[in-house]
Amino acid sequence: MEKDIRTLLVLKLGRGAFRAKDLANGTIVSVKSPESYEIAECDTVTFEVTKQWQFKKTTYLSGSLIDHHFDLKALDIPGHEFGEVELVSALQWYEPYELKGFIGECLRGGKRMSYAFEDYTGYGFYQADSDPVTEANESDSVDQKYDKLAKLWEDYPQCIDALVHMGYLNFNFSRSLRNAENCHRVAIHVAEKLVPPGLDGIFLWSELNNRPYLRALHGLCLVAWRLGNFAEAEQVARKMLRVNPPDNQGARFLIEQIMQGEPWTED
Repeated sequence: MEKDIRTLLVLKLGRGAFRAKDLANGTIVSVKSPESYEIAECDTVTFEVTKQWQFKKTTYLSGSLIDHHFDLKALDIPGHEFGEVELVSALQWYEPYELKGFIGECLRGGKRMSYAFEDYTGYGFYQADSDPVTEANESDSVDQKYDKLAKLWEDYPQCIDALVHMGYLNFNFSRSLRNAENCHRVAIHVAEKLVPPGLDGIFLWSELNNRPYLRALHGLCLVAWRLGNFAEAEQVARKMLRVNPPDNQGARFLIEQIMQGEPWTED
C-alpha cells in the first residue's frame, strides 16, 4: 500500500497536536502527533498519515513526523502593498552633532523617501470597528491570547501583527525561542516581499500600518540577542534605526548594549 505523505505548514501548536495547512491543496488540518513538541510555528513538516477522519468541519490526521524545517520559500502568503508618503531627513529628529558614531552610520545619506504599508492590521476583519489583535491581547490567559492570535493568522495570513504577537508570547519562554524567531522571520518576510531589492526607504512608526513590520524587526532583534547571536542582533537593530529614524522603539540603546557585548536580560 502506497504511503500517504503530506507536506504541511504549521500554523498553531497544541498539546500533542498541531494545526497546519496542507501545502498541496490548501486544506487546514488538525494533526495528532506525540512528536509535536519537536516543531515550531511556521515550520514545514513532512508527515506520514496513517489515519484521517472528519469531525464536523475539521479534518484530523494522525501518523508519524518524518521531517521538519523552517523554509520561507514554502510560504505562499502575498506580500504587503505600500506607497510613497514624502521625502524626509534625519535632521528632522536629530541635531547635526548627534549624527556621529553608529547613529551617523545608520542615518547617512540625506533625504530619503518614506513609505506606508496598506492596512493589514486585521482591524475590521471579522466585523466593523473591531480590532482582533487588541482583543486577543486583552484576553484573560496566555492560552486564550495565543488561540485568538493563531486563529486570526490562519484566517488572514497577511495579518503579520497576529504572528508578531504570537512571537512575543513565545519569547516569554526560553524553550520557545525558536518559535518566536520563526514568527518574526515570517512576518518580516511577508512585509518585505514586495519591497524592491536595494530600496533604501523609511517606514515611520507614526504610520500606524507600519507598526507590525517594525514590531517584527524588534522581536527578531531581541530573539537574536537573547540567543547570543550578537552580529545578527546588531544588524537588525541598525536596520530598525535606518528604517525608522525617530527611533520610537529604542534601537539606539539596543545597538549600544549589543555592541558592548552585554547579554540580554529581562530588564
